[in-house]
Amino acid sequence: MVYFIGNVLPYITVAIFLGGLAWHLWRWTAPRIPHFVALSPFPKTWAGSVGFIVWQILVFWNILKFDRRLWVGAWPFHVAIGAILGGHVLGIYTLGTQFHMIFPYAITEALSESMSVILGKTFGIIFVAAGAYLLYRRFAYDRVAAVSAPSDYLHMFLLLAIGGLGVYMRFVPAASLHYEEARHFLAGLFLFKPEPLPDNPFFLLHFLLVQILMIIFPFSKLMHPLGMLWNRWVVNRPYEEPAMGLPGVQLVPPAGVMYEDSGRTIRVEHWPRFPVKGV
Repeated sequence: MVYFIGNVLPYITVAIFLGGLAWHLWRWTAPRIPHFVALSPFPKTWAGSVGFIVWQILVFWNILKFDRRLWVGAWPFHVAIGAILGGHVLGIYTLGTQFHMIFPYAITEALSESMSVILGKTFGIIFVAAGAYLLYRRFAYDRVAAVSAPSDYLHMFLLLAIGGLGVYMRFVPAASLHYEEARHFLAGLFLFKPEPLPDNPFFLLHFLLVQILMIIFPFSKLMHPLGMLWNRWVVNRPYEEPAMGLPGVQLVPPAGVMYEDSGRTIRVEHWPRFPVKGV
């Protein structure tokens, strides 16, 4: 079982994860959008639109404007996720010396590794605390519970289990895993030369739960970050004039066609041409 979790399941997980993402992106991009739906005062240039979308993402503006109680938990929760993902990638790849590589004359390798540990603990605590608050809202507020499906609770429990194990491994030396062990194991997976899992039951469970999360991610509400980006692009993309109409829809009958009007049969030879700005 340990061999399967560490050497076989990761490849199955990545295949399902990437395949699910590709399937969702194809579903979103395949349908044609006949009309621009962006309305004033949204920006009308690419630079303005991109800046507006980035600003909305960074501050969670829509949530802040309409539900500040949700924003109090959602914003730090997602910030912590971003910091943890970035910290895992950079920390494991550089063995915790990422800050020394950025500021080599101001930060030593030892200080960089200490900063990495402190930031990992800090954002881990923020992640678990904010996640617990979001889960509490689903139980405490009737209007939130009314729109919560069983899968929503399972997703939150899974995320809290992953985060809780990560925090435990950070704070308990006996359960921790050094950067070199993690990089050696993950490098073997990336190079298709799998190495045995580190002898750490907490890392084994943490790694298994992360894989379960990746498998269900493309087929769940957890896809909402990518869905939000797609929605923001549809709503906030720049435009000059609205589309003239639905594709394939004929607004006036063609010349030479007979039609009925108040009991009279009229043959249309031609239609006057008027400048049409839009529908």
